[in-house]
Amino acid sequence: MDVRPVVDGDLPAVAEIARANDEPDGGDPRYVSHLRNNGRFLVAEVDGKPAGYCGIRQADGLTMLCDLFVDPARHGGGAGGRLLEVALDGPGERSTFASRDPRAMSLYVRHGMIPRWPLLYLSGPPPVRSHVLLAERVPVEDAGVAELDLNGRDRAADYAYWATRPGAAGLVVRDGGTVVAAGAAEPGRVIHLVTADDHDPAATLTAALGTFDADRVRLCLPGPHPALPSLLNARWRIEDLDQHMASRADLLSPASVLSPSLA
Repeated sequence: MDVRPVVDGDLPAVAEIARANDEPDGGDPRYVSHLRNNGRFLVAEVDGKPAGYCGIRQADGLTMLCDLFVDPARHGGGAGGRLLEVALDGPGERSTFASRDPRAMSLYVRHGMIPRWPLLYLSGPPPVRSHVLLAERVPVEDAGVAELDLNGRDRAADYAYWATRPGAAGLVVRDGGTVVAAGAAEPGRVIHLVTADDHDPAATLTAALGTFDADRVRLCLPGPHPALPSLLNARWRIEDLDQHMASRADLLSPASVLSPSLA
């Protein structure tokens, strides 16, 4: 088994493995390019053909495992473990969002990631616009600058990737003239939203949701997020869930809306 960086000629096989694992966007060339340029994207080759792939995003000393999928015909053959050994070779903290597959979770625990909280996939009706906080759509790159000002994290590369999605826009929430939250959205979905430490993340999320004119909006919300009870009371539904796993409990804020593979 040879584990190596992905090349363009691998993309059809990567897309085929992704579809076999119910991941229709896994072979998207824009996504692969983003991870290749800002982390690593690896394939495990067996008999001259990719048997699995793995993508990681690296930033600020954190390695985020974004994808790990193996051809179902190769399950149990060691490709997943070998990909992780190569991808996570080195120091630093690590995290991922695992499926509920106990085999995957066991593999991640053996590589130093402990279950922390569930990530919930929700959808529901947007609320009326907030009269307390002002939320507006802005150019995606402007939202990235706003997040840098809020928490000191430079997510410019991720915002540039999100900007390639059809209809993408930045989100900024203000309290008076002060920016208190920033993120990104696409039609019918909040991709990402971060709130300043001294503001209520439930209130900023409600304000951001008020910018949508769709009948239903989707987002990925950590189980401990303070907005969860009010959303469920407002007829939102939990449609699916993953499990956040990390080498340290405080690596990701459970008060953020998250883009699962790029949290």
